[in-house]
This record gives sequence, structure tokens and C-alpha cells, in this order.
Amino acid sequence: MGGDVRTWREFHPKAIAALKVLIVLFELICLWGQVAVYVAAGDFVSSYPEFATARWPYTMAGLLGIACFEVALVPLWNLLTLVKRRDVFSGKAIFWDNVIIGCAGAEGALVLFVLLYGSFAHGTYLDAYRGVTLDVAMGAFALSLACAVALLLIVAFVLLMLVMRSLLAAAIAQRDELEAVI
Repeated sequence: MGGDVRTWREFHPKAIAALKVLIVLFELICLWGQVAVYVAAGDFVSSYPEFATARWPYTMAGLLGIACFEVALVPLWNLLTLVKRRDVFSGKAIFWDNVIIGCAGAEGALVLFVLLYGSFAHGTYLDAYRGVTLDVAMGAFALSLACAVALLLIVAFVLLMLVMRSLLAAAIAQRDELEAVI
């Protein structure tokens, strides 16, 4: 198992190629998803006009949420490229890890916004049949629950990425010693 890092055989070029194909596929799905969010918001408001005031906050949160995921795919691509070049321990990977953490943090902020907006925002709806104005909550219990679960998952992911970044930083700091072992 001795030798230098360049003779390392667990490189898996087919797995890296497959992951890059999936990243391109995810990018295309995200683009379609952004169009779908915009169209669905318009259709929803057409069917339920009492939620018209919530259209743009939810639409923007959806579009930005998808954009955060799209942006996070770029550093993932770059990390795979570093692995392919066997350059993970050069220090460049920490920058891309930080970008992923930033994207996840932005995603968490958006989910928190949707959770708070859905929990506290209210609108009025004129029920023409009964001739009364009703108070309408802009979020549903299921949406709040989904946001709470998503927020917990995002926090767990960020913590995991922070641990991975600290492991990478420790490996880079001990690079010479690590090369001697490999």
C-alpha cells in the first residue's frame, strides 16, 4: 500500500463521470422546477384568489430555494474535478466546501422565512356567497411541519459539512505525514 499519492487506485473515474452526468440532469430538473413553481403559483392563485397576497413571497422563496440548490451543484462539480485530478488535499476543496455550506445556510434561511411567513401571515377573503370577510392563514399545518423537518435536515447537513471541512483541514495540515503513510 506504500507509494505516493499519484499511485492511489481508489479513484473511481466511472463514479465521478456518473455523478457529473447526474449533476447536469439535476441542473436541468432545477430549471424545469423554477418554471413549474412560477406557473403553479399562478394556477393556484387563479383557483384560490384568497391566497393572492401569498403568491409572490412563496414563489420567490421557491425560486430562490431551487437556485440555492443549483448553485451548490457547481462546487460539487468542482470537488469531483479535484478528486479526478487527485488534488483534494491542496486546500482548494475547503473553498468549495465553504460555498456548499453557504448555499445550505441560504436554503435554511429561506425555509425559515417560509415557516415564519406561513405561521404568521394572514389575508382576508370575501366570501361572496355568505357576504362575509374571512381571515385566511397563508400557511397550512402540513407546510409548517414540512418546513420544520426541512430546517432540521438542513441544520444536520450544515453540521455534517462543518465536520467534513474540519477533517479535510486536518488532513491538509498533516499532508506531508499523510503522504508518508500512503
